[in-house]
Amino acid sequence: MRLAPSSDEVRARLGDTWPVAGAIDCHAHVFERGFPLAASRAFDPLPYPLEYYLAWLRALGVGRCVQVNASCYGFDNSATRYALEECRAAGIAARGVATIHPEIEEIELAKLAGAGFIGARLTASRIGGLGTGAFEALARRCAPHRWHLEINVDDCDEWVALEPRLAASPVPVVFEHLGTVREGAREDAPGLRAVLRLLEKRRDFCVKLCSFYRLSARDAMRFRDVAPVVKRFAGEFSDRLMWGSNLLASNGGGVGDDLELIGVALEWLPDARMRERVFSKNAERFYGL
Repeated sequence: MRLAPSSDEVRARLGDTWPVAGAIDCHAHVFERGFPLAASRAFDPLPYPLEYYLAWLRALGVGRCVQVNASCYGFDNSATRYALEECRAAGIAARGVATIHPEIEEIELAKLAGAGFIGARLTASRIGGLGTGAFEALARRCAPHRWHLEINVDDCDEWVALEPRLAASPVPVVFEHLGTVREGAREDAPGLRAVLRLLEKRRDFCVKLCSFYRLSARDAMRFRDVAPVVKRFAGEFSDRLMWGSNLLASNGGGVGDDLELIGVALEWLPDARMRERVFSKNAERFYGL
């Protein structure tokens, strides 16, 4: 795994489509050795030290990011807190999304807020005691701190059952990884329609454009299946779509390189104003960066 692409490689691969002024990476993870992993976890991360991520930011000319606590750490946010501190020390503006238990002590929640965390993450099945059934309890803990909730489900059909609960949320909600919508832009795709209805009802809800390489067919045109989804979100809710690299997955997961993923996303967003919204302005507003 290379440290980061060179500036020459970035220019050769992305041309005049990059940089997008003020770009923000709104979904990143750092995997440093020495931080405790959860006893029960869905995956063992490949190493991705902070020095690699900072080099990548410099190569791409990205000066702002959102560090999201990975599910493999369970309720321990120390690795992400470390990343926030080091990003700031390196001149990178950063915010954090934590993983918290609904019964977390208020003093611990306040400490996280003071460290730069501004949201909590909920995954459907990866962390014991923190499935979608905990949504309301978690939202109640987030509301006094003006935090938002980011949700990662295993299948987009889960949004159908969650729709009325999310619509009544006391806090903003972010649908991670395009809402895990795989069906394309068909009008009868229930998961997609549920997400679109929620975005229509709630102007404080957003969608992350990241991990789309995991949502489409693994063939020679592996991004083809998800292109209609991105274009529909961008066409109807360009003010609520935000780009994230999801590193380390793109650099170390063997699913295509980081510049390819950025290039494909830029192709789906041919309008300069739309690119500025998705890669910069939307996350700037939502995360206060």
